[in-house]
Amino acid sequence: MSSSSHRGGRRRRYLPGAERKREILDAALIEFLAHGLTKTTVEGIAIRAGMSKSGVYAHFGSKDQVFEELLMAALPTTEDSFSVFLSEANGSIQEIAEAYIDKLYARLDSPLAAPTFQLLITESKRVPGLIERWHANILLKMRASSQALVDECVRQGVMRQSALTEHFEIVLCPIVYWLAKCVLLGERAEDTGLSLVKMREIHKKMFLALLLP
Repeated sequence: MSSSSHRGGRRRRYLPGAERKREILDAALIEFLAHGLTKTTVEGIAIRAGMSKSGVYAHFGSKDQVFEELLMAALPTTEDSFSVFLSEANGSIQEIAEAYIDKLYARLDSPLAAPTFQLLITESKRVPGLIERWHANILLKMRASSQALVDECVRQGVMRQSALTEHFEIVLCPIVYWLAKCVLLGERAEDTGLSLVKMREIHKKMFLALLLP
């Protein structure tokens, strides 16, 4: 077998580092879902990704590091904060709110969204430090900054006071519902009469109804 091939006889594709790393994470997600964190091995991830163990170690120091990066990619980051979006976007509150919902649902449109959410739920107790750091360093700061900006918009009369503006983090509840349904029903989730596209439009209507003066 030539050095440009791997198991199965296929020629190995040479990709930029970022793309190869993405392939490793995609393969790792399948392995973690099939075997769990404890029983998954770097060798299994490597075989699934079509590379050697050393190829995986060239990008990740350990299996745990692969797992942590996979989960962090699924968790909201500061870029998902409504405060950042509201501060940087142009247009009316309605246009900004609709664009914000579109951005959130663009992430859900990935076939990896629901499986990664499932992995997060089933395995997060094995990495409590990771979840605690994310909660303290990202989630709490996002919640505080968004709530402060929304409170100011209410004071200025740009938004109306409602259950949503008083506890703005509940804006994500429909997304959590959609992900939970996908985990429970799998591909059948789209057959329940509430597709992702329809869910997004309903979410927009609810958001605007509770937000606009």
